[in-house]
Amino acid sequence: MDRQWTEQRQYDRARTRKLVRYRVIDGSDPDHVSSTKRSYVINIGGGGVLLKANELEVDGLHISYGDNTDVQNWIALEIDLLPGRPSVKALGQVVWYQRTTNDEEYRYDIGIEFRKIREEDRQIIIDFVSREEPC
Repeated sequence: MDRQWTEQRQYDRARTRKLVRYRVIDGSDPDHVSSTKRSYVINIGGGGVLLKANELEVDGLHISYGDNTDVQNWIALEIDLLPGRPSVKALGQVVWYQRTTNDEEYRYDIGIEFRKIREEDRQIIIDFVSREEPC
């Protein structure tokens, strides 16, 4: 997918490479949850992350996006942001994805916007971003 719009973010983002565990949750049946996958976020901000992935489907659940967010699948994220501290947790939805052309390890870049996140976790991210290289 070629993104042809200007991004308007509410929060600054920083480049990083942090371990993330994620699961896909069926937007129609929240009891249908994929197994846990591991990957990396390569940028992060108070509003979302850019996730690297090798597949767009996990256990039959598609990492999807679209206009109808009532039936869109959710992504449960646990990000190991700070060493020795609990993971930052959030629920998000995919707002875009595209096949990568310059990454030998991962095939997809996936933009995820946080839809549910504790304010304490959001503040941890904001504080982290303020100390890192902006993107």
